[in-house]
Amino acid sequence: MSEQQEVNKLPYILTALGTLFLTMAILHFYGYLNFAREEEGLLVADFGLVTLGSSEAGQLQARPADYVAECVDGVMILHATRHNGLSGLLVDGRQRVVRCNAQAVPAAPTSP
Repeated sequence: MSEQQEVNKLPYILTALGTLFLTMAILHFYGYLNFAREEEGLLVADFGLVTLGSSEAGQLQARPADYVAECVDGVMILHATRHNGLSGLLVDGRQRVVRCNAQAVPAAPTSP
């Protein structure tokens, strides 16, 4: 008869848990884990729509806004120029994502 030695599993369990917590701490330290509360992600800025040809179109300021828009995979992404790394999705008042086409802006027709 052969006797099998009983293996102590406690060091294996502690090593696995320690590795898990250390990995999460390193990912959080380098910014790959972000624990944001719902209040922090609600509203960065409020935007309005000015239609072409309206009286409001003539009252726009010459200074540009602090945001740059980009079309990524059919979704409008806004990047803040003042706050490095701050970007987000453009949504309407009902929290629906604003879609975009990755096409060039059409040229205005010229009259002969």
